[in-house]
Amino acid sequence: MGTHASVHVTALKLSELRPGMENVALEVELLSLEEPREVETYTGLKHTIVEGVVRDVSGSMGLTVWNERIEELKGIKPGDELLLEGVFVSSYKGELSANVGRDSSISKR
Repeated sequence: MGTHASVHVTALKLSELRPGMENVALEVELLSLEEPREVETYTGLKHTIVEGVVRDVSGSMGLTVWNERIEELKGIKPGDELLLEGVFVSSYKGELSANVGRDSSISKR
């Protein structure tokens, strides 16, 4: 067993995010969460998503949780402080969104 501490993730601020960024860590407060809904991508694939809003000291942003990661929202409610890891950033109609997908994780902090 090594003596080094657990790996510390350096979280970015929401204001630092740009479209196309991947594998980002965020420490945020959950403001709201909607019910799951089905969407169809432009390629015709159907996905289940849950949308919400998160914030940190630098501002707020939309959150989209995809498919199999929705399970990780159980027991999480608005007001909870979250660590989101492996996030990717997208832009839709000029609005940035933090996406929690297949390679991402959600945990309370």
